Amino acid sequence: MVLVGDSIRFTNVISKKYYYHFNDMKTVMESFINEIIGVHATVKGPLFYALYNVPLDEMMMAEFFMPVEEDQVELPEDMRYHSYYNIEDMLGVAIHKQFETATEEAYASLIQYMNLNGYTQITPIYHLFSGDNTMQYVHIKIGYAPAEEEQQEREPELVWKD
Repeated sequence: MVLVGDSIRFTNVISKKYYYHFNDMKTVMESFINEIIGVHATVKGPLFYALYNVPLDEMMMAEFFMPVEEDQVELPEDMRYHSYYNIEDMLGVAIHKQFETATEEAYASLIQYMNLNGYTQITPIYHLFSGDNTMQYVHIKIGYAPAEEEQQEREPELVWKD
């Protein structure tokens, strides 16, 4: 089931881009978390990432994100700090088992929903990790824009008058 009108909203987020083989995903996530701890930031979570390519050659280009407690952190040049990280107008699907197969099915559902409704993809695909030791979830989200005819400019609404 596709959730319409989803979003990503976090404060105090650290991010870093990586290019890696998909088999190294766990190592990259651990490295990212260790780098955050190394700059003396307190992990708040959840961990999420944006996938910037279709890994046909098994190589992934992704940016990992982690909300932290601190509102100021000194970072190395290859990391970024976002005081606010916000994306509205997203479609979302949650998966909780058979992640590899379910991820492909989620991508297909999101793309199909956009195509059926004339939407345009405007963000990379995001993966947000959630859950606890008993059950893990991944929320897969993608930003969209409505069809061009729905985006036509409207007359400004008069909000106040004498």
